[in-house]
Amino acid sequence: MKKLEGTAIMVAVLFLGITAVCAAAECTKEEVKKSVLYAADLLASKGRAAYPVLEKFRFCGSEGYVWVSDMDGLMLMHPVSKKLVGVNQTALQDPKGKYFYAEMIHKAKSDGEGWVSYYWLNPVTNVLEPKCSFVKATTLDGKKVWCGAGVYGIGEAGCK
Repeated sequence: MKKLEGTAIMVAVLFLGITAVCAAAECTKEEVKKSVLYAADLLASKGRAAYPVLEKFRFCGSEGYVWVSDMDGLMLMHPVSKKLVGVNQTALQDPKGKYFYAEMIHKAKSDGEGWVSYYWLNPVTNVLEPKCSFVKATTLDGKKVWCGAGVYGIGEAGCK
């Protein structure tokens, strides 16, 4: 009987652990947008002093992060790929040839914010997947910039 109870407890703990991991890995457009709006407000109020906070800021479990770019496409802050900082991204294409970064800049400049869909390699699954990113124009120490974040698994039709 004790062996059965121990097995039942182990199964319950394993189930709860798997459920928690799956729930943390799920992400919604709403969570992405909320995170970008938070980052935009932080950048506008704190300037470059917001960078250390945003470097550590994660959402959607621990997978989501926000990056910051200027209006010409120069990456100003990227918490995951430091090698991108200081590099102009306007010529960046997805594997299907879409200049998605240029589209993000256009959204930030023309509409102030918006959604952009593209394909990108998901580092968690190591599979090329549709990605939907939200971008928002803001200011950084008096200069116009924009920030963005994305979620995998949402294609063009759902990214509006």
